[in-house]
Amino acid sequence: MGKYLSLFRYEVKTIIRDPINIYMCLFPIIILALSSFVFPMIFESIVPMQETVLKVTMLLLIVIILAFGPFFLAAMAAFLLLDHKDESTLSTIAVTPVGASGYLRFKMAYIYLMSVVGVVVILVGTKLLAGDKYSIMGVSVFNSIGLGHIIAFAAVNSLFTPALALLQGAFAKNKVEGFAMIKGTGMLALVPALMVLETFQGRLQYVLGIFPNFWAIKGMLVKFMPITMSADLSYSVYLLIGAAYNLLLLAAAYRLFLRRADY
Repeated sequence: MGKYLSLFRYEVKTIIRDPINIYMCLFPIIILALSSFVFPMIFESIVPMQETVLKVTMLLLIVIILAFGPFFLAAMAAFLLLDHKDESTLSTIAVTPVGASGYLRFKMAYIYLMSVVGVVVILVGTKLLAGDKYSIMGVSVFNSIGLGHIIAFAAVNSLFTPALALLQGAFAKNKVEGFAMIKGTGMLALVPALMVLETFQGRLQYVLGIFPNFWAIKGMLVKFMPITMSADLSYSVYLLIGAAYNLLLLAAAYRLFLRRADY
């Protein structure tokens, strides 16, 4: 246990020495501020009679709430991994009692937990601070979800955070390449937004299933909006598929990073 506490202290120092890492750690709070204060102002600007416009806008902004937190923590984790590449420190870690693989598992574990906590804070905070603002015909969509739904979603959706970080760290050779790759893969966060289109609300929605963050987010949208299409699965099934898919991706990304790491 002592060796992992030492590692954790080292990781904290690594994070706080770079302002961009601190910003990324705080991004769930930024999302919470947007979801609790800015997004409700957008809803209030829509004429009450335009129910369809309100529903589409609300769905789109809910997808942003559900998707973006884990992506910024994945970016932070990728930068931390690329630090080791730039400074060639993996060779030093490899000869410690923890070893490179043990250190990598530890790093991904705390990044995953940070992502879970961040998602829970965003959703619980939004429900408490502005849940009544996310209403259609006077009924809040947050009435359909409880703490259990939020925790289950956070546990599944956050599996994509370490997986994406490992993939970015594996393919980028340094921080410059990593930054470009992070910008490119950041577009993945917006892919689930296509679910608000009528085209992707039937069976064609499963075309989006190739993207790992689709499954958990779709599951939560099913809970948020109880009126579902005949092609929809249940909340639990979406999360189970998402968990299996993301675990497979995480295992593959972990092996790929170790194979491509220079130590």
